[in-house]
Amino acid sequence: MAYNKLVKKEMPIKMLRKSMLSGIVIRSYAKNKNFLSDAMVKKLREHSKHHTIKHMRSMVGKIERGMSFSKAHQETMKKYGK
Repeated sequence: MAYNKLVKKEMPIKMLRKSMLSGIVIRSYAKNKNFLSDAMVKKLREHSKHHTIKHMRSMVGKIERGMSFSKAHQETMKKYGK
């Protein structure tokens, strides 16, 4: 039968490598390591499932300079995209 010959496609390498960032990694993006609260780190971890590392670094930097989460996200999307 024809369906036996179908080979399951493997996920692209980028997708395999991309996983949810840990809180330690997210905190390491900030210059002041104690700046981010646990709640903010949790929110950024969930956000990291859908965005690149470059996007996340940019967002953490903007948040650290006093920008809100949504404003930091909007500006980062304009500059780096997803």
